[in-house]
Amino acid sequence: MAPDAPEWIHLTDDEQLLWTGHPSLRPVAPFLVFGVLLILAGIALTTVAPPDLWFVPLVSVPVGLAIVARWYLARWAIKYAITSEEVYKKTGIVSRDVTQLRLDRVQNTNFSQSLAERLLSYGDIRIDTAGTGATELVFEDIHRPEEVNGILTRQLDEVGVGGGMGGRSRS
Repeated sequence: MAPDAPEWIHLTDDEQLLWTGHPSLRPVAPFLVFGVLLILAGIALTTVAPPDLWFVPLVSVPVGLAIVARWYLARWAIKYAITSEEVYKKTGIVSRDVTQLRLDRVQNTNFSQSLAERLLSYGDIRIDTAGTGATELVFEDIHRPEEVNGILTRQLDEVGVGGGMGGRSRS
C-alpha cells in the first residue's frame, strides 16, 4: 500500500492514488458560524450574565457544540478517492461503509453546479456504470468539481473506458 493512501483503500502493486477529498464545508458554513457564535456568547455570558439568567451559558455552549459537531462531523465522516483503477466513497466514523467501483465499469461521469455552487466553487460529480442505467456513485459538494471530474475523465481515457465521457457541466 502507498504511504499516502488512507487505510480504507487497498491499492494493488501498480495502482496509484490520484485524488482524495471530502465534501466542502461551504454549504454548511452558516450553521458552523451560528454554532460557534452560540459557544462564544455562552462563554462571554458566564462573566456578565445576571444571576437570574445563570442557565443561559449552560444551554448556549452545549447547543452550539451540538450544532458544530452535527454539521462538521457529517462532512468529516465522508471521504472520496480516485485511484488509477477505482473510485471510492467512504462514510462513517465508528462504523464504516466503503463503496468502490472499478473504472472499467464506469459508463459516464458528469458534474453539476447551481449558481450559488459555482460562486462558492463546489458541486456534485455523478458516476454512472454500465448495465444499471442509473447513477452508481455521487461525490457530493466537492471543491472544484470540474478539476476532480477532469482527473477522473483523464484516468478513464487512460484505462480506455467508453467514449462520450465526462466533462459535461450543468449550471
